[in-house]
Formats: sequence, C-alpha cells, structure tokens
Amino acid sequence: MSGPEPSHPMYVTVLAEDRLTAQGVEAHLAADERVRVLAAGAEQPPDVLLVITGELEEKTFAALGRYCPKGPAEAPRLVLVAHRPTAAQLVRAAGLGLVAFMSRERTTLADVTEMLCTAARGAAPPPRPVPGPQPERSRAGPRDAAAAETADEPPSFSAREIAVLRQLAAGFSTTEIAAALHYSERTVKYVIHEVTARHGLRNRVHAVAYALRHGLL
Repeated sequence: MSGPEPSHPMYVTVLAEDRLTAQGVEAHLAADERVRVLAAGAEQPPDVLLVITGELEEKTFAALGRYCPKGPAEAPRLVLVAHRPTAAQLVRAAGLGLVAFMSRERTTLADVTEMLCTAARGAAPPPRPVPGPQPERSRAGPRDAAAAETADEPPSFSAREIAVLRQLAAGFSTTEIAAALHYSERTVKYVIHEVTARHGLRNRVHAVAYALRHGLL
C-alpha cells in the first residue's frame, strides 16, 4: 500500500441495507485506531461514506443524495460495496462522490478497512481481492488474459478507472485524458497500468475491450 497514512483519524459513516451488517462493520472499524465511526445522520460530516448493499436501488441513491447536497466536490468520498452495479449506476454514483467500488462477493472486512484508508488519503484504489496468489495475476500472460475474459464474476473498477477507460474508448491520448480529467499524465498511465496488470490484460486496447465486454462502458 503506497502513500502516507492519514495524519489524523478518518471519520467514517456506514450505510448498510440491514442493521446487523452495519453493526458488524462498525464494530470492526471501531477497533482500528485509524478510524472514528460516525452514526448515520450525525451532524459532523464523514470523511468517507461506506455503503454496503446488494442492489443499488432508488432508496440507496436517495440516501447518498443527503450527503451530497452541493455536488461531489463537497461530498464525502464514497466507497461502495455491492453485488453487480451497472455502468449507468456507477456513473450516477460517481456524481455523488464515488471513488471506489468493491465486489460484495469478494470483499472482506480487512479489504474494506484498507480501502477506506486509501480513499481517505486520496490515493489510487488498491487491487480488488482475487482468488489465487496476486503475483501470478500481475504477471499474467495470454492464457491468463483469456481466462479473465471468460470469468463469470464481473470485474471491479473504481470510478477513476472507468473515467479513464471511457476516454480511451473515445480514442483520446494520455495527454488529452489528463487534460480532460484534470489528472497528471503520470496518474493516467498509472491507472491504465493498474487495470491491465490486475486483470491480466495485454494493453490499453485490450483493457477497453474487456470493460466493454462486461458492460462497464
């Protein structure tokens, strides 16, 4: 995990579709000295809003909207844990402050904590949890890439990764993408590298095709 830890505890609010899940996650987070848990509806706004749900429904977006009254620039950073959101739902969530999405089927409590810390300091999201040894996936060759394409489980992409992939799909260069998204060229190249390495893809064209195949663009 790269980058410094936050210099002060991060304040996190947990929104879950059932109270049992919320209490379990809150208890786990409260045991970490880096985290301060805020109750939903607390007067103090959280640094990060953690949303855990099965399906993204209108009531979910309505709840998110209460934390984003003036647009994503003033909203808490949103980390979403859900089953299979559509590309349209992820784009809509990005307008409410989404910085990272994690597949509910593959996410552990430890993964959630580290993602929250990463989101709080504004760094690029770490790779999603995947079966098998991570180094082998990072060095994936053509056979691994083919396996990735045929996997039943849809891939997980952060909102930033989707934004970059959309620009690539439109034919823009890294320089043009950096200008359009207000990133540095180094950041754009890093995002592309993370996507291709994490999913065992050959290049940026393959990355765009992979995301399109899974309905994320």
